[in-house]
Amino acid sequence: MQTKFLNSHRKSYHLEYTVKIMEIQTAVEKILKVSPSVRVVSVCDLKGKLVYSGRSKRVNILVSKKQSLASLKAAAHDWKQRKKLIRSLGACKYVVAEYDKVKRIVIPAGKNHILYVTTSASLDHNKVVRKVRSFR
Repeated sequence: MQTKFLNSHRKSYHLEYTVKIMEIQTAVEKILKVSPSVRVVSVCDLKGKLVYSGRSKRVNILVSKKQSLASLKAAAHDWKQRKKLIRSLGACKYVVAEYDKVKRIVIPAGKNHILYVTTSASLDHNKVVRKVRSFR
């Protein structure tokens, strides 16, 4: 009897997880459609573990997979540090890093995840931020 309950619980958890991934995938696809200048959209937890990622077919890859994952992990770590300032400064709404070739936008996605978006350097990052905020 207990085994049946555990299996039932696992199926329920799997279904919930599948639904969440589908919601994330839909959100990522919507953000990719904001502009042809949106390059990559990733979701990770605050430990830097990649949950889901999508990229535009139009982009040339500028960094290796290893560099990309390291950058994602650093962004997650930095976001955790910013959360420590909430009491003093209020919640951080988003962070933008602008490089010569791209912009990196980090936006909270719930309490324990971040949305990591790279765009061309010329794109107005507010366009992406507004779109993400419309999901809430």
